[in-house]
Amino acid sequence: MPQAFVQSFLLILILCVPVLAQKVVGISDGDTITVLTNRKQSKIRLAGIDAPEKGQDYSDAAKRYLSSLIFGETVALEGAKVDRYGRLVAKVIHNGRDINL
Repeated sequence: MPQAFVQSFLLILILCVPVLAQKVVGISDGDTITVLTNRKQSKIRLAGIDAPEKGQDYSDAAKRYLSSLIFGETVALEGAKVDRYGRLVAKVIHNGRDINL
């Protein structure tokens, strides 16, 4: 079995069920975060969100806003899809609020 497949499968098993012990430790842009789970960092793409990329108009504002909502906070993730970059694509829940909305 290819190693990339095994890693993606394990990531899905770890992250697809909402778990309250996932702390947001990084915000890459308005639609990508980094969470810490069991001392391992994982990139998460927010499902259904297409925020401006770095260098595009309003990219800094999108990143700041997402950061103001969840940076340093504990979140739950709901999702089972992995994108072409190996990131889990998920709905992010914080205090019962769907952050993707």
